[in-house]
Amino acid sequence: MEIGGWLVALALAGALPAAWLLAAPAVKGEEARPYPVRVTAQTRADPGALAALQKPGKLLFADGFESPESLKSYFEIIGLKQERARLTTDPGRAHTGKGAIQLTAPARNGAESSAGASYWFGPAGYDRVYLRRYIRFAADYDQGNLHHVGGGLTGVAGSDRWAGMGSAGIRPRGDDRFSSSFEPWKAWGRYPAPGFLFLYTYWMDMKRDRDGHYWGNNLTPGDDERIALARDRWYCLEHMIQANDVGKANGELAAWVDGKLYIHYKGFRWRSSENVKLKRFHIGLYVHSATRDNTVWYDDVALSTGYIGPVERAGGKR
Repeated sequence: MEIGGWLVALALAGALPAAWLLAAPAVKGEEARPYPVRVTAQTRADPGALAALQKPGKLLFADGFESPESLKSYFEIIGLKQERARLTTDPGRAHTGKGAIQLTAPARNGAESSAGASYWFGPAGYDRVYLRRYIRFAADYDQGNLHHVGGGLTGVAGSDRWAGMGSAGIRPRGDDRFSSSFEPWKAWGRYPAPGFLFLYTYWMDMKRDRDGHYWGNNLTPGDDERIALARDRWYCLEHMIQANDVGKANGELAAWVDGKLYIHYKGFRWRSSENVKLKRFHIGLYVHSATRDNTVWYDDVALSTGYIGPVERAGGKR
């Protein structure tokens, strides 16, 4: 079985993330931990707050997957040798230009299956980062129920690009790591594949699962604002993490779909040490129980210290 990098973390996650079940009773001392508050409606209603959240910044990285050379930017690509991860130069498969990265999680008789790429932008890191990517699900995509797909941001301490991998089910201490992925879920079949979008998140004040583990918490929009993704079309997904000032619960998390604010949370204690900064992102596909082949495409990936937004096309179209 091939396990490496972010795949290790996902493979160790097992079957049931915390927020996908009922929350367990709080452990001693957990009641006092601050928990973030959803402020999406307030931000949308305040032009100044929305403008501040969507202020452009410095572009750190961009990849349109137009050349095989682009794959050399990633320190790990799961499935490259087996062509589960590969560059496609079919313009019909690209969002813009002629290239995209195609990821396939092949059927494995119910075992886990994956492909993906990880990019390191440390060791100095950043306190505020935005990650944009376009994603398209194959017309026949159906993960069953549990999967991880959509891409994520990770903050770690130090200069080890592998730091924090293999830590699924364990609550971060605050001086080591935090992460959040923007991904869909079928909610046990209540939504068609691939599901509705939420933020699967690990941080020092996260809630515990019934089974005693700390699987990623599910941070969602309001029930009436959930976006269920369709297959066989491109979506522009972007999300941002703002690290907190040490000793304060003033960190933030936000996400956009096709350029519209979808989720905004405030009140995070992402870290207890200034050494923990945003340094890594991944784009990937991991299916917990693969009974069929599943494929996605990513294109027009960008990383910035400020809001990026959708790609502007000729004629002003996005």
